Formats: sequence, C-alpha cells, structure tokens
Amino acid sequence: MPKKTKKEKILAEYRKKIKQLNQSLVVPAPQIKIPTIIKSRLNDQSTNDNKLLTYFFQDFKKSLFIIGFIIALEIGLYFAKLIQ
Repeated sequence: MPKKTKKEKILAEYRKKIKQLNQSLVVPAPQIKIPTIIKSRLNDQSTNDNKLLTYFFQDFKKSLFIIGFIIALEIGLYFAKLIQ
C-alpha cells in the first residue's frame, strides 16, 4: 500500500479534529419555559402580522389593477391616435 503524502496526513488530522468537535458539540439543548405573558404577546403579534399581510395583498392587487388599467388606456389612446 502506498504511503500517505503530507497533504493527505494533514487532511486526515483535520477530519479527526472535526469528528471530535462534532461529537463534543452534540449536546441536547435545555428546554426553556416561556412565560404565558410572552406567549400571548407573541400570538398577538403574529395575528397583527397576518392582518398586515392581508392588507398588503389587498392593496397590492388594487395597485396592479389600476396600473394595468392605466397601461391599457395608454395603449388604447396610442392606437386611436395612429388611426386618425
């Protein structure tokens, strides 16, 4: 079997170190209990975010409709001017 080169030895050392680090870092995270006051505030904030998203999409649809109407009107006026 051929001998390892210096680069292969260095790579093997790094692999071993990475395995050791991964094994030492895998520790289960402790469970943190969140007080009910914070939970209720988080829920209120998420509902507010949902309301904001619905308002955003409603306004976005209206804006797209208005922009499309204006573009169609401009194209119509352009062709009307060409015909005359």
